Amino acid sequence: MAAFDPAGGGRNPRRSPRRRAVWKRSAVIALVVAMGALAPAPGAGALPTAPKDTEKELAKLKKQSDRLTKEYRGELIALKEAEKAAERATADAERLDKEWRASRTLIGRLAATSYMNGGLEPMALFGATDPGAMIRDAAMIEHLNINNGRRVQNLQQLAAQAGRSRKTAETKVAEVREQIEDLESQRGRVKKLLAKYQPEQPSSGGGRPDGVRGTKSPIVGNSMTSRMRSVLLAIDGKYGPFPTIGCYRAGDPQDHGSGQACDFMESTGGAMPSANARAHGDAVAQYATSNASSLGIKYVIWRQRIWDVRSGGGWRAMEDRGSVTANHYDHVHISVL
Repeated sequence: MAAFDPAGGGRNPRRSPRRRAVWKRSAVIALVVAMGALAPAPGAGALPTAPKDTEKELAKLKKQSDRLTKEYRGELIALKEAEKAAERATADAERLDKEWRASRTLIGRLAATSYMNGGLEPMALFGATDPGAMIRDAAMIEHLNINNGRRVQNLQQLAAQAGRSRKTAETKVAEVREQIEDLESQRGRVKKLLAKYQPEQPSSGGGRPDGVRGTKSPIVGNSMTSRMRSVLLAIDGKYGPFPTIGCYRAGDPQDHGSGQACDFMESTGGAMPSANARAHGDAVAQYATSNASSLGIKYVIWRQRIWDVRSGGGWRAMEDRGSVTANHYDHVHISVL
């Protein structure tokens, strides 16, 4: 007896067990793909956690930072670096969040379009009269399913990246908040320190009244405030000679441009200092931090770390600036009030 054909109402020769298995497999594939297109992908439907409004909080913290910078007489380097890092992390999180949402929307549209156009219609396979065509259709659907699976996998990876970036942004904003709280708690002490050390400008007049003479080390940019001169002479007299000491730099927007900073070099040419030179730099940095209050030192930078007399947190790690010199591995930077 012939088998009944549900599509055409006619009768076809009985399919072999192998052909029946292929037909069933193809039908199952079609059903799985169709249902998968309609259902949300596990883990890709939403970000792992509800994002905090880091942008608003960061804007509020920056206002506090600007006020403290003005009140505490000069840029708070560690705080500014934390702010920049928080801004970058927040922008990165927002970018990934937008990419994730756009990708999710695209996948939803592709799935809906395929289903509505019949590309994933399971009944087309159930009604097929040609087993060969049915197998070819099943192979095409399986190919589409693989591509869709890749898109969903990429979406899941993007969601994970966005979640990590959001957490990084929240961590960086928390660092800014912690530093501001620390600086606020030091207000009484800093107020007394600033009253003791009034602002200075490099002196001018005949000869070189704002320079230094009789040092052990060669000086580049031999122009500075009297307070910076006193610090330079104290350190050069105790730890000199240095390969060079670099001070005044015309046009520098920070303390080198106002004669309030010098770099005590431990190596030259951007080379990493030797072990002995590093130990020497450690001793210079320790001397400067230990005598900061008596010498009027504002902050010290050495080996990608900063110590600021206006804060109470000791040494803080700094962001990577990209080179030995920019990260202060080859010199001890000292700024004065």
